[in-house]
Amino acid sequence: PQPVMSPFYKRHLSLKEKTSLADLAMKTHRFNSFHSDQIPLNRAIPDTRSPGCPSLLYPHNLPVASIIIVFYNEALSVLLRTVHSVINRSPPRLLKEIILVDDFSDSGELKILTRR
Repeated sequence: PQPVMSPFYKRHLSLKEKTSLADLAMKTHRFNSFHSDQIPLNRAIPDTRSPGCPSLLYPHNLPVASIIIVFYNEALSVLLRTVHSVINRSPPRLLKEIILVDDFSDSGELKILTRR
């Protein structure tokens, strides 16, 4: 599948501009959220389960699940990538909903998530 890029993806920037944005990102989120913004939302990630897990058989009639993600001033690209990962790696029949709970963030970029 084609990568789905973060809405903050920046392709054509000079090294100086990238460095400046990375420095700002480090101050804002305490990690390089600028680099995080450049990672596709639907990226491939390794299967980190214990080696025996893939061979286990699970009942087909498992209950559906609601996934609750609580965050405070999180980088939007990280939240979007988390939601994409849950959707892409969960059997659709088992995923009822994904609920994002903002714990009173004051970050401007998160305002798009606010229910009106």
